[in-house]
Amino acid sequence: MAGHHHRSSFRNGHKTFKSKHSSKGALKRLHKGKVEREVANNKALKGESKLQRRNKAKQIRSQKILASLENRKLFEGVNGAEKIITIVPLTEDCNPQDAVEKLFSSAEIQQLSGDENVVPGEPSVKNYYVKQYKSNLKVIIPDLNNFLDILDAAKVADYVVFQLSGVSEVEQDLGEQIIRALELQGIASHIGVVSNLSQVHPKEKFQLDVKQSLESYFKHFFPNEDKIYNLEKSSDSLNVLRNLCQKLPRNVTWRDSRGYLVADEIDYQDVNNQYCELMVRGTVRGVGFNANRLVHIPNLGDFQVSKIERLKASTKSGKKPSKKTGDDLIAELAENNHFESNENRETLDEFAPEDIEFEEWSDEEDYEYDHLTSARFDDGGYLPRSDDAQRRVKVPKGTSSYQAKWYLDDVVNPGEEVAEEYDDETEAAEKQKDMVMADDDEMIMEGDDIPQQPIMGGNAEDDEDDEQDMFVDLSPEEEERQLQEYRNLEKEDREFPDEMELNPSESGIERLKRYRGLKNLHNCIWDVDEKDPNCPEEWKRLLRIGNYKNTRNRLLKEVANDAEVIAGDRVTIYLSFPKNLLERLVSPQSHAVALYGLLPHEHKNTVANFSLQRWEEYDKPVPAQEPIIVQYGIRRYTINPLFSADTNSSNNVHKSERFLHPDVQSIATCIAPVDFTQSPAIFFKPSTTERTGIELIGHGTFLNADHTRVMAKRAILTGHPFRFHKNVVTIRYMFFNPQDVEWFKSIPLFTKTGRSGFIKESLGTHGYFKANFDTKLSAQDVVAMSLYKRMWPMASAPWDGEY
Repeated sequence: MAGHHHRSSFRNGHKTFKSKHSSKGALKRLHKGKVEREVANNKALKGESKLQRRNKAKQIRSQKILASLENRKLFEGVNGAEKIITIVPLTEDCNPQDAVEKLFSSAEIQQLSGDENVVPGEPSVKNYYVKQYKSNLKVIIPDLNNFLDILDAAKVADYVVFQLSGVSEVEQDLGEQIIRALELQGIASHIGVVSNLSQVHPKEKFQLDVKQSLESYFKHFFPNEDKIYNLEKSSDSLNVLRNLCQKLPRNVTWRDSRGYLVADEIDYQDVNNQYCELMVRGTVRGVGFNANRLVHIPNLGDFQVSKIERLKASTKSGKKPSKKTGDDLIAELAENNHFESNENRETLDEFAPEDIEFEEWSDEEDYEYDHLTSARFDDGGYLPRSDDAQRRVKVPKGTSSYQAKWYLDDVVNPGEEVAEEYDDETEAAEKQKDMVMADDDEMIMEGDDIPQQPIMGGNAEDDEDDEQDMFVDLSPEEEERQLQEYRNLEKEDREFPDEMELNPSESGIERLKRYRGLKNLHNCIWDVDEKDPNCPEEWKRLLRIGNYKNTRNRLLKEVANDAEVIAGDRVTIYLSFPKNLLERLVSPQSHAVALYGLLPHEHKNTVANFSLQRWEEYDKPVPAQEPIIVQYGIRRYTINPLFSADTNSSNNVHKSERFLHPDVQSIATCIAPVDFTQSPAIFFKPSTTERTGIELIGHGTFLNADHTRVMAKRAILTGHPFRFHKNVVTIRYMFFNPQDVEWFKSIPLFTKTGRSGFIKESLGTHGYFKANFDTKLSAQDVVAMSLYKRMWPMASAPWDGEY
């Protein structure tokens, strides 16, 4: 029994420690980070009983049922609004007219309008009434040779029916581009169908693999769609028709936030030699129309409404019918069915009047800037923000108010007089030679409190004097040879993308007179309305919005409350229409002619900012300030955008980018009409090589209208360290004459390794100079200087849709 040790299997371990109160660590382990909220919105949370929870759930359920019934009323019955169906074929062998015939083959329908003898492949718009489901449908077949016509037809659709082929694959440059573009602009409900599976094989069991492959392809773009329907089977075509008639379509927020309609009839009457009265008849969708608001027709422009006539009384509001009879009822019905514009209707002015007088402001005034200042288009200028007021800082005597904004610190060099007021431009001109900054037409430099003594100890000054005595100018030939040698090395590995090179024969002062030196781009104070000869003429006449988000929410509520005709009303809208545009009108029986209502102020131009990300398959360079076409919401404009980084800065100053970089979201800024629905944006260029006629460049959304966003273009001047003595370095090839060195002397220097310094003094006649740095540099380092120039947004123009 050696080595045996008896252990009882019933032995109990030590009792765990028991405490009346759990420790903090035990409580943390118990709750695992979950914390119970005791207050919400400054109100104590009270526990709800079971009866209260049941009652709350019942109320939520009842509200959802009522909302669903209200939506169904829009489409129910013989007089209900039409559900708009757009057929989009994704391959060339698809016949949309054949798909429509097979779709309605299993039901009893009645064609209400549209040309019955439509040539296959031609665009058409037809109205149908499905007796089996008591529903009205408007079926649109767009022009398959016009990519933008497909986008416009899908834009107003409640359902987009994608037609696939069983014998040919969807091509990337046609079908996939259509799907991606429709997803980017916003798509409502969608269904996938195929109408030629019999061409694969006569027997259905051999068609199953092809159908499953098409379903897998379609699910890649629309994950919520589990199947596609074979229209050659009567059961599948009946299911598609039932879904179209009985299911409610999904909303497109930016589209349904405004009133719109698809025209059933268009006619006109002469008014004078220049204008006629255009009559557009259709069914109202969205939030409705107001006779005092403007309307927009794609590819034609914005127009004023003279009156709106309701063709039938609305029964969808839930109000009880009136008990009035006789002449009073007739007069009331006539008044409720005719809405004429009055003196409060919006004008077609895109900018503020030229003779507008801007108000002056002082430091003591603090203005409210939370509403549209454009409401003062007729009686005054814009009100400034309180942070746009002049700052009172200590500056050298004679400094003007504009120049004082560029002093970042309240520091005056010893020996200079301090001015109590700096509004006298005449004195500023007399003292200009002693200042770091020039006037508005010259280079504007930053005044920094950079020490003028070298940051060295010991007998460094004596050593520097000896070094300066030993310096000898090189011959012009040797200077040119070394310069070319250095530039050849520089081309191999360019460290700075914003680098700018000065030619030895040109003056840096003249070439860079519009640039200014800044210590930090995100800490400077930049005047939004600064005096600049390159400022657009219409800059101060643009629409200025203090708080875009609050203004947007307020206007959306006002439009919904002020609507005179609502969704479901059949109306005739009378427009003041120029006669020279009549030839560009198309028939509403062949093309979908849409009319959109504009929100207040949406006709006016502003500084529009778009988010923009490059299309992953577009590999060509996209430089800034070159024309591209943007579709945002209901508009298409040719713009020359400025690209800037999508960053947040306290002073709203952002670095301008020369190109649109891939895989990085940028901000595109231009002058264009404002949009208060924050609609998605698609950027493209016309192309003669693409089958669709356009090339997609990128996508994004309309962000805001912010005129205070300042974009600064950076230019980096680089120099080569030539001689070293402790922290003092001799730099060459940044400038080529001593005048430039003296002019740029106050601007700080930096290196690619993160060192900082400043120019100490000029050497010789070829632009060499000494510079002090915070530590020693290596021969492989590159010395640089940053300069910034204000970039102004450029005006845009409507695009008529022609390639």
